[in-house]
Amino acid sequence: MVKDAERKLGVTLPNSYIGLCKIQNGGYIIHKAHPTTVPTNWAVDHVSVDNINGISDEGILSSNYYIEEWDLPKELVLLCGDGNTWIAMDYQSTKENHLIIYIDLEWTEETFILELAPNFDTFFKNLYTMKINWKDGG
Repeated sequence: MVKDAERKLGVTLPNSYIGLCKIQNGGYIIHKAHPTTVPTNWAVDHVSVDNINGISDEGILSSNYYIEEWDLPKELVLLCGDGNTWIAMDYQSTKENHLIIYIDLEWTEETFILELAPNFDTFFKNLYTMKINWKDGG
């Protein structure tokens, strides 16, 4: 399944992503926020990550369809998104080493792209659970 996905996407998937898919091949995750170094349309210090796509036709293998549909940069593997915002493995400069990026199509006049992590392993380790202060209403 992994080799077939890599062949279809034209990339080498990271071992940490493959390992995660062996435990749970896509779906919702417990830690749903990733820190950012700058404010985004989502929040001043993080972006939302409610799920990670698995290796399936409804998961990362649908990346090329959504890239064309939403006019996203080419050579991405989409980890999650809703049409207006995406988190992706960015293979634009290499087929093996990749950045994890956040893409927002609505926040600014031009597509906003922010590097979240140098690789999937770091991205996944940086996920955390937001604490809500109900006294402040948010």
